[in-house]
Amino acid sequence: MPRLRYWAAIALVILSCSGTRSGEEDARLEPDKEKLINVLTLFVEAVQGDRFDMAMGYLTPEEKSRMTEGSGVVTPPVQRQLKALRLSTLASKSGVRLDKGKLEGVYAWLPNLGRTPAEPARDSTSPLLP
Repeated sequence: MPRLRYWAAIALVILSCSGTRSGEEDARLEPDKEKLINVLTLFVEAVQGDRFDMAMGYLTPEEKSRMTEGSGVVTPPVQRQLKALRLSTLASKSGVRLDKGKLEGVYAWLPNLGRTPAEPARDSTSPLLP
């Protein structure tokens, strides 16, 4: 009788640990989106590691020429903009896509880092201290 309980307990543990795979299959991305995210991940990792030459290799020639302004070298302002990009932002934008395995549409989503917040207006007629 103790052996039967032992095997029954093992069977219950195994059954309780097993799950269904239907949830995993539903959560999968479509192949094109998965490829895009893989290339975007490599691109963002290269940018965050200051390997801009490598990052430019993931872009289409047109996109690369926009980033380098035709010089072949990524300028410091564009480097700052690239470092401010987030993978989740790029992956969710409809204009970012793969063209023959290369990224296209990233330049349009570079953040505008040149803007500075407006300073609060001061009323020159009112005193600073009461």
